[in-house]
Amino acid sequence: MSGFRVCSYNVLAQCYVKSEWFSWTQPKSLLKWKHRRDCLRIKLRDELKADIFCLQEVEDFSTDWKDFIENELNMGCFYKQRTQKSNNKRDGSLVCWNKEKFEILSTKGIEFNEVVTKLLEANEEEKKEYERDCIAACVMLLHKASNVRIACVSTHLYWDPAKAFVKLKQAEYLRQEIERWTQTNRILIGGDFNSLATSDVYKSMIENNYVSLMRDGGTGKDPMYTNVTPSFTETIDYIFASNTSTNNWIRTVTPGKVKERDLLFDGCPCENEPSDHLPIYCDVELAYQNSLV
Repeated sequence: MSGFRVCSYNVLAQCYVKSEWFSWTQPKSLLKWKHRRDCLRIKLRDELKADIFCLQEVEDFSTDWKDFIENELNMGCFYKQRTQKSNNKRDGSLVCWNKEKFEILSTKGIEFNEVVTKLLEANEEEKKEYERDCIAACVMLLHKASNVRIACVSTHLYWDPAKAFVKLKQAEYLRQEIERWTQTNRILIGGDFNSLATSDVYKSMIENNYVSLMRDGGTGKDPMYTNVTPSFTETIDYIFASNTSTNNWIRTVTPGKVKERDLLFDGCPCENEPSDHLPIYCDVELAYQNSLV
């Protein structure tokens, strides 16, 4: 009863889909939203079957997602739409939870544009570098079987490889805001970090007492890829947990396997994979049993 599945998945908002941007996807009907939406629903409902979903690039939440999540998945959900200071894109991040296993206690939206308030020495032009409209959706859940409170977060950091300093500041701000809000050391963060495992962003998570739950127990490595295109096949999506070695709140973690590369054609989206990202998931077993902590 103390186990549950966590999944993080960038579902590729339709506002970022143009046929010329995904030239390898054939036939082009695979890029149409109705087809991708139906495939995403099947994947979430029938394949992944997670108890907690951390989704990114969720667009048109009220019309395309809310009813499906609440009535077909029978899950609770909290959505945070990106801010619109730099452009008019309206996608966002979403956390969903199994209502039979979890009770919702509170929610919080984090806007990374607010990092400019911390840049006291920067001029206005430098501050604009950090106004990228990225956000995070946060929920505090009570795991009913064990009475354990867990903060669950879905986030999406800035994409540009040339702006690694922006992503690093976003990751720092994310940790600070979550830890100030939760006042708990049981935190799960699923997201598209747009950063390799060799990046300063990844290193900053590890150095600040987070662990990647997708690391293979034998090799100690994250999946070989989570984003698959002909020109870029790398891991940039992660599920992080506040360090279990300090308080032993997680007993065991079993990472799921990503789909084999030869099944992904020239790249994603492709048949049976409606996003350019692959979903990642792991099965978590809590150490606590029926103790209010």
